[in-house]
Amino acid sequence: MRHRWLARLLKGGIALIVVWLLAAVFIGTRGIYTPYDKVDMAVIFGNALRPDGTPKRVLASRLDVGVSCFQAGDCPLLFVSGGIDGPGLDEAASMRDYLLARGVPADRIIVDNLGDNTLATARNAVRYMQDHEMSRVMLVSQYYHLPRAQVTFERVGAKQVYGAFPRSFRPLDLYSTWREVPAYAVYSIRLTLNPDAEPISFRPLLFLIKLFS
Repeated sequence: MRHRWLARLLKGGIALIVVWLLAAVFIGTRGIYTPYDKVDMAVIFGNALRPDGTPKRVLASRLDVGVSCFQAGDCPLLFVSGGIDGPGLDEAASMRDYLLARGVPADRIIVDNLGDNTLATARNAVRYMQDHEMSRVMLVSQYYHLPRAQVTFERVGAKQVYGAFPRSFRPLDLYSTWREVPAYAVYSIRLTLNPDAEPISFRPLLFLIKLFS
C-alpha cells in the first residue's frame, strides 16, 4: 500500500513538472513573439538599481530598448515606472536620468514612482493613457515578463498592447521563465475574477524606515 502511494506521488510530481515546463515554454515563446508596432506611448518597467542609484544591467538594457524605440519614432513618449527601494533608490527617477543622458527630452518622459509591481504599473499607465486619449501602448521588459504584463494591461483597459524586449539572453532567464509560470497564473485568475483588483505590494526596507522614523 505504501509503495503504491509513493508511486502515485511520484507520477503526480512528474506530471506537475511536465505541465510547468510546457507552461514556461509557452510563456517564453509568447513573449518572444509579442507583436511590435508604432504606439502612442512605451511603458518601461523598473528593475534593480546599483547601490549608487544607477540602473543595473537588466534595467539598463530595457532603457536602451526604449531609447531605440524613441529614436526610431515608434514611441514618442516614454513612461518609466518603478518603485522606491530605499533612500536614493528611486527606480523611476533613475530611469528618467538614464534617458535624459541619452538624449531623450524631459517632456517626452513620464515618471511613475508608484509602480511597485506589474499591476500597479498597468493601472497607473492606463489611467494616464485614458486621460490623454491614447490607445496604443508598447510594453518594454524582459521577454518572459511580457505575456503577464500584456494580459494585465488588457484586463485593466488598454486597447492595443505591443511589446519589445532586450535582445540578449542570460542563463538566469531560464529560472525567471520558470518562475513566471505561477505569477502569470495568479495575475490571470485574479484579474478574471476581479477586474478591479488593486495592486498588492510590500517594500520591506521602506516599511522599516517608516517604522523607526
